[in-house]
Amino acid sequence: MEQLRLVGVHEDGEHLLVSSPEGATFRLPLDEALRAAVARPSTRASTAAEDAQPLSPREIQARIRAGASAEQLAEETGLEHASIMRYAGPVYAERDFVAQQAQGIEVSAPQGHDAYRSAFGDEPATLGDMVRVRLASFGVGTDTVEWDAARRSDGSWDVSAAFTLPENSHAASIGDEPPARWTFHPSRKLLQNTNRWSQVLSELEPLDSPLTARRLTAVKDRPFDVEADADVESAATAPSAAEDAPGRETDESRAQDEFLDLLRSRRGQRLGDDEDGDDQLAEMLAKGIPAAHPRDEEYAGHHRFEFADDSEDESANEALPRLHDGVSTDTSDITVVPNLRAVRYGEPADDASPAGDGDEQGEDTAPKKQKPKRSSVPSWDEIVFGKKSD
Repeated sequence: MEQLRLVGVHEDGEHLLVSSPEGATFRLPLDEALRAAVARPSTRASTAAEDAQPLSPREIQARIRAGASAEQLAEETGLEHASIMRYAGPVYAERDFVAQQAQGIEVSAPQGHDAYRSAFGDEPATLGDMVRVRLASFGVGTDTVEWDAARRSDGSWDVSAAFTLPENSHAASIGDEPPARWTFHPSRKLLQNTNRWSQVLSELEPLDSPLTARRLTAVKDRPFDVEADADVESAATAPSAAEDAPGRETDESRAQDEFLDLLRSRRGQRLGDDEDGDDQLAEMLAKGIPAAHPRDEEYAGHHRFEFADDSEDESANEALPRLHDGVSTDTSDITVVPNLRAVRYGEPADDASPAGDGDEQGEDTAPKKQKPKRSSVPSWDEIVFGKKSD
């Protein structure tokens, strides 16, 4: 199909003059059909207006809060940009506020190595500060970073940091294109990395950096014998426990506070980053052996027993076995009374006496009851069946 160009109106006023690209001239009659086609209104603009559904102010704000721009809504809906910005202003302010909240979240505790101290001192690092330090190492100007936030359907927010990498940047190993994206939960103050750039910019060291070797120090110690060492320790430390209790509690409390402070300062820090801190931690762990594991010197001291020379017979003390607490070593004489059973039941005592005592028995015909020196202990039969007199 050739495209014809209008040249003008013929002299008779009843035809139009049109020409082709090759220069040929044609006459087009001005009849009723041509006049009706020219007078018919265009339906293209009306069709676009009918397809575009009007949005309420609430819907406009919801779309912009979800990440849409005013220009995008104006193109999709056919509304004027000024009318959309009338409702979009407060939502843009809300998105900026959420992005600032995310930048204030702490992503690293204070660490002891020089790289951290040179950037953040002894203060915890926030997301915004960490991103600026990390982007500066890639040669990106911190003033060119654009922060934004968009609300998701579950109530959380997508926070992004857009930037442009220089041509000679060594960020090709990242394997991802900007921007960096995080998922932010304002109510819980929680940040989650979404892509590779968010991981790199949230840490002072890249994730693919090699880990330093761990320095371990062997601790000399002896195995603990529950049965033997428990008795030795209780016997050796019992006399001095009450005297040393106040001082020992103070020392243990101070050591515990120092240990907790060291753990807080090393929170989020890898082993090997601070060699001095690793050595200090290993030393404190070595000192923190429980009381059930005595040192070599203490263990040797606990095994030195000294017995007081309270008796003249040393051989008897050496042969004396070890007694439990509360058992006395004093002895007393026990007198065995013969015929005690016969006397107790009222029987004549001379029936059980030897035959050689017959002369004495004739002289004293009346039996004489002997009074026991101590209270008698009933026999098993008496306990079970009772006495005969009962």
